[in-house]
Amino acid sequence: MHKKPQKRKDHQRLRADSGHHRRILAVMALLGVLAFVPIAAQLVGLMVGAFDYYSRKALRNQTRTTTVTADRGTIYDRNMNILACSKSVENVYLDPHELKQSKADIPAIAEKLGQILDLNPKWIEKQAADIKMRYKQVAARISEETATQIRAYINESGISGIHLEPNSQRYYPFGSLAAQVIGFTNASNTGSEGVEAAYNSFLEGTAGKVITTKGNNEMDMPFSYEKYVSSQKGDSLILTLDTTVQACLEKQMKAAIARYDVQNGAFGLVMNVNTGEILAMATLGNYDPNHYLEIADPQALAETEELKKAYLSHPEGSEAYQNGLKAYQEAVQAARLKQWRNRVLSDGYEPGSTFKIFTSTACLEAGTVSLADSFFCPGYYTVEDRKIRCHKVGGHGSESFVEGVQNSCNPVFMNIGLELGTDRFYEYFQKIGLMKKTGVDLPGEAATITHKKENVGPVELATMTFGKSFQITPMQLASMVSSVVNGGTRVTPHFGVRVLNEDGEVLETLQFEKEKNVISKETSETMRSI
Repeated sequence: MHKKPQKRKDHQRLRADSGHHRRILAVMALLGVLAFVPIAAQLVGLMVGAFDYYSRKALRNQTRTTTVTADRGTIYDRNMNILACSKSVENVYLDPHELKQSKADIPAIAEKLGQILDLNPKWIEKQAADIKMRYKQVAARISEETATQIRAYINESGISGIHLEPNSQRYYPFGSLAAQVIGFTNASNTGSEGVEAAYNSFLEGTAGKVITTKGNNEMDMPFSYEKYVSSQKGDSLILTLDTTVQACLEKQMKAAIARYDVQNGAFGLVMNVNTGEILAMATLGNYDPNHYLEIADPQALAETEELKKAYLSHPEGSEAYQNGLKAYQEAVQAARLKQWRNRVLSDGYEPGSTFKIFTSTACLEAGTVSLADSFFCPGYYTVEDRKIRCHKVGGHGSESFVEGVQNSCNPVFMNIGLELGTDRFYEYFQKIGLMKKTGVDLPGEAATITHKKENVGPVELATMTFGKSFQITPMQLASMVSSVVNGGTRVTPHFGVRVLNEDGEVLETLQFEKEKNVISKETSETMRSI
């Protein structure tokens, strides 16, 4: 009778304990869920937020990409003569990982490749030992004959780890002809200098690539995936340049250098005054863009060789060696830059009497002189306290304005220039385009160097009338003269004509700015007659 209540109490205690356990389990489950939330959030972040980042990283770790250089477009002259084209060559590279895995005889390989490529075997051994790298280039742009020898060696010996990859090399059939105009491509096949640089975006094409999977130690995996993305050849370009006119210009310039013992080279151009098309442009001495790193000037080459001998005579690593090496490298770079420089558009100079064309034009346009005006030249002209002489010491005596131009008489030009005045002189100087670059489609064009207008007094203005005390480029002079004689239109000097695709179809006809009425047609006609 008394045990039943005891059982009831036990049952109640069991129910209480069970409820307590459930609460503990619930708390533990909640704590577990809370503990998992940061991990889950991190997983979501990695799998969703950082998906692109880790996908790219995995792709880099699991694939190898080899670039296939694109052939550049061809450059033609106006008569479709080839000025620059691309030819297929090959690079040689070693795969140190592959050589190690295949247990290749590195010294023997280095010796053989050294013989074929004319390289130091010890240097090749050093490249082959660099197992941190999968690609160690030992030779670039080798000839087809050399590539054949290396392939034969690979096939005969069964070596795994020596590779040949296709590349493209620029070739200039006319050698040094118009070298500063055409320019060259560097080791990366990118246009440097000249047309090659100016039109690189058209010419360079799109590089291709080979993508393969790689496994442990970066070795190619069996049954691996491979994808080939073909390169796209660059577009071709037709220029206004005429190789026949260019050859004639260079021939006559060389003759003039010899005849007059010119010490600082020469430059010249032939341009259509009505369109701005440049038929020829030359800077002597020039270089061969097929070997653009070689110093073409014999004197500069001899000087650099002397510097080389000097630093090599000292112990390697010594201060004298290091200083001599630096002097040699600077001299080599200076000589290269000088031969690559297109002086027609990069070098300012005092135009001298050729500038009298401008002074005549500005004064006729302003009406401060007429064809019938008379002058007297005693052989000099006094401006303030300065006696500025004419090239004819005894003077030209009485002469008309037209005769003054024909005689290139300095006193006549100083007289009419001072009458024109500084303000109007600078107004026409700017209007005809001499205060800015011509916009020629080549890199490296220089700007005018002249006095600020507020600093120009009577003496400065007098000397400026006959092309002294300021500098313009030959390109600017040619552009100015074109405007004077073509009816008053400022044309943009240029080489580009048309861009062609790989099939020879015209993609783009190049257009260049023109500005009409920089001087009147009447003044232009008068200047042509003079």
